[in-house]
Amino acid sequence: MNGLAEQLNRKNVDVALNTAGPAARGANGRVKPGHALIDGKIVSIKNWTYDLRYTEDRKTVYLPVGGKTSDAEARRQQFELKSSVKAQAKEAGIQVVEPAESKTLKATAAAYIDNAVKRGASEAAEQARLVCNEFLRLMKATKVDQVTQDDIFAYHEWLRKNQCGDRTVSNKHMRLTSWLRFAGIDPKQIPPRPRYEEKLPDMYSSAQTSALLAAADPYMRMCILLALKCGLRDQKLRHVEFRDIAWETKTLRVRAKPQWNFTVKTWEQREVPVPNDLLKALQEWQRERPGKTLILGTKNQRPNTKLLRALKYVARRGKLNCDRCAPCLERKECEVYTLHRFRRTYITTLLPGRIDLRTVQAYAGHKDIASTMRYLTPQTASEAQDAINAIEW
Repeated sequence: MNGLAEQLNRKNVDVALNTAGPAARGANGRVKPGHALIDGKIVSIKNWTYDLRYTEDRKTVYLPVGGKTSDAEARRQQFELKSSVKAQAKEAGIQVVEPAESKTLKATAAAYIDNAVKRGASEAAEQARLVCNEFLRLMKATKVDQVTQDDIFAYHEWLRKNQCGDRTVSNKHMRLTSWLRFAGIDPKQIPPRPRYEEKLPDMYSSAQTSALLAAADPYMRMCILLALKCGLRDQKLRHVEFRDIAWETKTLRVRAKPQWNFTVKTWEQREVPVPNDLLKALQEWQRERPGKTLILGTKNQRPNTKLLRALKYVARRGKLNCDRCAPCLERKECEVYTLHRFRRTYITTLLPGRIDLRTVQAYAGHKDIASTMRYLTPQTASEAQDAINAIEW
């Protein structure tokens, strides 16, 4: 056919758009698995996958068709037949309307995660990867258009059976919805977000933080202090560097780290004040680690992705587990102790501490003030009484 030159090619999965050459064929005309035709010679290739290669508008196009030889050859024959039919229809003045090809869940999940990575949304990419993998494990169907509302309800039920709270189920549903919409599913086919009771922000008591600090080694003690006194999220704790600290102004700058593919959640840098005692501890910590960049880096100076697990271990070692929650009973990892709870404690502590709401919003990195206002708690009866009595009516 005019303008068509499709051949099976290998696509190197490690090097983007790197092909070894046309697939070699045996005496029977069939493709020899794992062999390419290079400079007229048949060469064995390791870890191959196939593309359909063809020309369209004077450009060479590569269409990935997987690593199975029989599937690749079937796709080639199907593609060739379609191309021939379309060419004949065009000559006869007949318009051919092709049905949209059904997308696979696995392919759209990979594209969705890749989209978040390319946008620099590292936290969104991490959450997307988790939700996509969970849903794919549960699904028997492989195509996007085969997903039903019952499949989504089954995912909700699976999450609840795995000790996920109502808020977590709702948040994961929104991530799943985002993926399915990205894949082209009609939003009307997706059930609404599960409702949950909006709970008051929980925080650590002074006794709990003191007990955790007492049970922690120097490394985790520094982690706890940074989370508690600077309100840093888990991702920021992993990537915070000594250069982020301005020793003269006693502030810590929260900013992106392109070398680690980390971006600030609100896409805005911010500075938070560092208390004197923490500043002194950080100076000593840096002196003990000459040449190190990450404050909480691993031995190889990589971001530590296991800080939460380490905190759970501190709680268990300090005999602080509640011994009532399901994670405690199943794997001795108490649900009470999370890194994000330090952040909630930080914000809740700042608000009654003579720091105005707008300033706390800036320190917390909240995009809207309503997020900060969640942490405002009503005054006690005695506090309200004193305030009312102080009013000059």
